[in-house]
Amino acid sequence: MKKRIISGVVLAPFVVALIILGGWFFTAMIVAAALVSLYEFIGLVNQGKYYYFNLLVAVFYLSVCFTSYIFIRFAFDEGAWLALSIILCVWASDIGAYVTGKTIGGPKMAPSLSPNKTWAGLGGSMFFCGLALFILQYLGDLPEIPYVFVVGLFLGIVGQGGDLFISFYKRRVGAKDTGQLIPGHGGILDRIDALLLVSPVFLGVLLLCL
Repeated sequence: MKKRIISGVVLAPFVVALIILGGWFFTAMIVAAALVSLYEFIGLVNQGKYYYFNLLVAVFYLSVCFTSYIFIRFAFDEGAWLALSIILCVWASDIGAYVTGKTIGGPKMAPSLSPNKTWAGLGGSMFFCGLALFILQYLGDLPEIPYVFVVGLFLGIVGQGGDLFISFYKRRVGAKDTGQLIPGHGGILDRIDALLLVSPVFLGVLLLCL
């Protein structure tokens, strides 16, 4: 946990600054993250059966998710705030899942994929994500999203689904992490697994609201 906190404190301002700067700074960060993510994903699928199918899944999944996040940043006038908001919602969701999961405990949600995830953690993930999105819209720079708290609840579920999707590939090859790039967090995919799946879903919400 100490390593996780230190890594987060060091990396978060750097990521936020590049998102705000936009342009080639942001693009370079996303391209680098996408390439590292693909490398890590290939490391998960190059073992076991159906290599080419899983490789196709990896390329398609990462392409859709990263392209959606880039689109969110550049296609809207308030793109920087939107790109930051989705990260803040995912961070809130992760914190909510951790706090409620550790505090309440209870039945496991998907023990074969992620032994530490509980249904209580899912509830915390949903609530904190919904609260974060509600507050961010209240602050004024998000497009008007009907039933914003409910949408946030749904994004909390989506984020946990993205986490479990990557966990599925980790467990099938017996890997704890996708890499060792970020101390305390593992690989890039370990850090952004929820953000990846949330990005295209959030983009869909934005397009429906405009």
